[in-house]
Amino acid sequence: MRYAELLNNLITKNNLSLTELAKRLEIMDVKIDTGYLSKLRSGNKAPASDRINEALARVLNIDPLELKIAAYKEKIPNDVLNKLGGV
Repeated sequence: MRYAELLNNLITKNNLSLTELAKRLEIMDVKIDTGYLSKLRSGNKAPASDRINEALARVLNIDPLELKIAAYKEKIPNDVLNKLGGV
């Protein structure tokens, strides 16, 4: 599953608005605006950093590795990913 699709599903599953998600992230000292979250969710922005993914995972009640793995799959060049066996 692509990063944006995973993130969108998690936000929907947790019944959170982007405004509420941004507020919860800010409490964790991760300040990102709803525009950035919207771009992550729609796939119009490259997957977030590990730090942001860890905070998102805490808010969305999942293992941080789920978001990190989805992000890495999109960040790793295809030739390297293929050499790793398509992880």
